[in-house]
Amino acid sequence: MAPRRQTPIYKHMDAAGQLAITHVHNANQDLSLVDRLIEPQTIAHFLSFCCEGTLPNGKTTSLELLKGKELSLLEQKPETDESPFHFMDRIMSRIGSLEDDARMCVVGRNIWSVKNRLWAGMIPLSEQRWKEKGLDRPDNFDIAAQYLSAVVAVFEYLNRPRVQDNMRDTFNLISQHWGEFEAFVNSRREGRPVGIRKLWTEFIQAHFEVITERAHRWVLVHVNTLREPLIRDLTTYRPANLDEVDSVQWRLTDRLHILAEIAGVADYTIMLPMHGYYGYTTPPIPSGVLPTLRSPKWDVRNEAYGPYMKSLTRGQMIQQTLERREREGPRVHHVADPVEFQRTTRVQLGCQARARREIRGDPVEPVPKEPWIPDVMRSIKTETSRVGFVIYRLTYGQSEAEWSAFREKFEAHVSDWGRGQTGSAVLKPHLMLEWRDGKELGIPEGGIEAAKKHYLDTYPDSEGEDVESPQPPEDSESSDSDSSTPLTLISSINRRAFLAVDLASYTSYTSKTYTPCSPDIPPGDFTGFILAIDPDFDPAEGPDRPDETPGFFGQLRVLGSLLWGDLFGMLASQCAILEDLWPLALDHPDNVYAGPLVPLVTKAWRVHNGIRGVLMNEMMGYVRARLEGRVWPSSSASATATSTAQQADTTTNTNTATGTGSSTSSAPPPPLDSDQTSLRIWMMFQYARSLRGRGQTRQAIIVESMIRAPRGAMPDMADVARRMELEGIPVSAGELEREVHAMGRDQGCPMQ
Repeated sequence: MAPRRQTPIYKHMDAAGQLAITHVHNANQDLSLVDRLIEPQTIAHFLSFCCEGTLPNGKTTSLELLKGKELSLLEQKPETDESPFHFMDRIMSRIGSLEDDARMCVVGRNIWSVKNRLWAGMIPLSEQRWKEKGLDRPDNFDIAAQYLSAVVAVFEYLNRPRVQDNMRDTFNLISQHWGEFEAFVNSRREGRPVGIRKLWTEFIQAHFEVITERAHRWVLVHVNTLREPLIRDLTTYRPANLDEVDSVQWRLTDRLHILAEIAGVADYTIMLPMHGYYGYTTPPIPSGVLPTLRSPKWDVRNEAYGPYMKSLTRGQMIQQTLERREREGPRVHHVADPVEFQRTTRVQLGCQARARREIRGDPVEPVPKEPWIPDVMRSIKTETSRVGFVIYRLTYGQSEAEWSAFREKFEAHVSDWGRGQTGSAVLKPHLMLEWRDGKELGIPEGGIEAAKKHYLDTYPDSEGEDVESPQPPEDSESSDSDSSTPLTLISSINRRAFLAVDLASYTSYTSKTYTPCSPDIPPGDFTGFILAIDPDFDPAEGPDRPDETPGFFGQLRVLGSLLWGDLFGMLASQCAILEDLWPLALDHPDNVYAGPLVPLVTKAWRVHNGIRGVLMNEMMGYVRARLEGRVWPSSSASATATSTAQQADTTTNTNTATGTGSSTSSAPPPPLDSDQTSLRIWMMFQYARSLRGRGQTRQAIIVESMIRAPRGAMPDMADVARRMELEGIPVSAGELEREVHAMGRDQGCPMQ
């Protein structure tokens, strides 16, 4: 019998009081994971604060700080009991572990991925990505609205009673352990004692302020941006009949209503009340503010907001109507009059702003920076210090002019980031890519594993932390050209990933045909990408959490515009690694990470993939028929019809699989040239993706292994079996070998 799961599963989509604007996010949690509500990297950031004194919101604490050498005491055991666990072990186990999993929750990857970004103080989309995806265009309004409501869905999840209680209890348990450590430290120090529990409370309060203020500000800014043209169109458009609202006005008012609902729900949902947190003092409710609007319980605020807004709005409208009648006298009211729409909109926005102040108080000024940016800046020692990634050139078929043109286009793309990310302008001059020429280093073209070996040998670091770039001899000349010697300009390498330009990455920037095939797919998801590689990924072991990151193999294609403000930011803040981002690229037609997702985007990708899967199956049928000398498509008609079809197939000089003209016969096919080989590999890769999409994981693994094997050779059966075991598929050696042979024959790949 399987062991009973101890983690309490919290099904967010089944919760009562669900909001209309967040229903689509709750109903599309198709890849669930276990959420450790207080993210593990929070402890590391807290310890940095304990030594440096800078809070996440940029302010400085007035409390006594830890001394750097006192951090080593965390690896000691308490003297008050016989527990075998060190202080740090105890603290981290409370975050979520096999020893203590009582307060973890299960939530969909779509909600967790946005929560993880917001927890790090990162905005969901920069201004560049917002425009790159076309979300500022009217025809993409629905997608834009879903990106805004996705933020609301995260805080709706965090404000649910069980989640809220679990987070508070986790905080308080950790606080108790800090108290134990505090007593241990103070018994060994001279001078002023340190209050670690108070520091913990102050840190989390500032951290929550950054999370909520940045998220709320981002939603409101984009609500206002989307609303301005709608109000303009509504107040300038004049219908044929002023007594009947027409379809244009309905469309505009519907969209304004959606934005008003998003903004209103954001006002009372994007908050993290700390009632019951150790050391936190609840501020008094200002006079004249309804207590229910500042209740720590989300459902109380939810029930209070609607009636309060309705009362405010109606009162304002009645008052304005009476004042206008007294000033202008009786007048005829027209329901579709643009003037009436303008007045109503102005009243609603004014009342919503008033309710916002009563619920949230005055906004925090200035807007807190994304914490990772000042953290990186504090690590930069001098004006000339540089931080960044190592990037390998692994495609060699280009001329120097072609490569230079690619470099120029790529670097312009990755440099265009930071709008909306406070503090990015100061950091930009310190970011750098350290280029390495794989050909000069003896790395074969496309040799990812060889590049990984060179990277690990050149930039060794067993802990996975950022490392100092190796320096060349003092008498060597500094140059920005590709060479076997690391550049001197970059001082700190981000060790959690390195980059590579393979042929696909190069083509994504230089091909004019790399565009979305449907207007339903945001064009910004098909811009140039780069390959990011996890240097510590072991293919033999597979991903750490295969059920949460199915199919991850240590690599991730990332849009160039997401390189610094997204990928580098998440790696620097330790809120995510490549494995965490892989599920967000699974449905992309080319497995490219394009940032956070919403259901409309995922749906468009899946429709595209479904159509392509059907076409690929047909193409594979055609290729098999040609390789075997059969007629395609097969027919059960008379022998005469078959003979005619064979004759037509023989004389036709169009080969739709390769795009080349040739006559065919029943003779064995000639060896494939390089272009045909590339096409065959591409088709088989798409076929494998189609198999995975249909749940045929076993067959997909076999096809993927065939891709890696030389043409005409058997795949490595041990590797195939190991991959199947990693994905939880039972393996029988004899059956597996027979199945590989059978699929090889089906794919026109005879095994020797």
